[in-house]
Amino acid sequence: MSSNVTYKKPLGVGQVATVCTVSKKTVLNWIYEGALKAFTTYGGHYRIWPVNLKKFLDSSGMDIPFEYVDETATHVLIIDDEKPYAQMLKSVISAELPSVEITTTDDGFEGLLLIGEMKPRLVILDVKMPKIDGFQVLELLKSRKAEHDMKILVVSGFLNPETKEQLAKTCADAVLDKLSDISLLVKTVAALIRSDVGALQEELVR
Repeated sequence: MSSNVTYKKPLGVGQVATVCTVSKKTVLNWIYEGALKAFTTYGGHYRIWPVNLKKFLDSSGMDIPFEYVDETATHVLIIDDEKPYAQMLKSVISAELPSVEITTTDDGFEGLLLIGEMKPRLVILDVKMPKIDGFQVLELLKSRKAEHDMKILVVSGFLNPETKEQLAKTCADAVLDKLSDISLLVKTVAALIRSDVGALQEELVR
């Protein structure tokens, strides 16, 4: 491995194998055993954040020089085809939570790809979208949600009783109407980012 390389983005299995001078099979075994934390892309490929590889190297006692920049900052991904609303959300959240990095997309398919690449702490998801709707996105994220340590907030303008009942059966952590008070939205986002379920429940029942 070149000692002058500084890693920022997630590494593939082959890259980790090169860094550690082992085979890809060995790296996969580390992942399967839970020793090396990895996430999967939408296409099913393993990726390893540099900070997690460094933790693994340190815990395993491997004396391998490894320079990296931790870019696993708190990311929020907004998936909403109503662009003005998505930009409003981004502005409001950025003003109240300046340390949070926010990305928006109006495409559910692109949102799924970005989730694999960015590993967001929180996904804010609309229900009614073209190509692939919010329910389809939620279904595809069900099995991957836990490994990403990711929260999902559904924000929709179509929350009739039937839709609410459907959403209650999904992996969404919270549901808000698009007409909800902005302060409630920000408090909900902050609670989900902190995984403070108690605070979140208090806010939603007020």
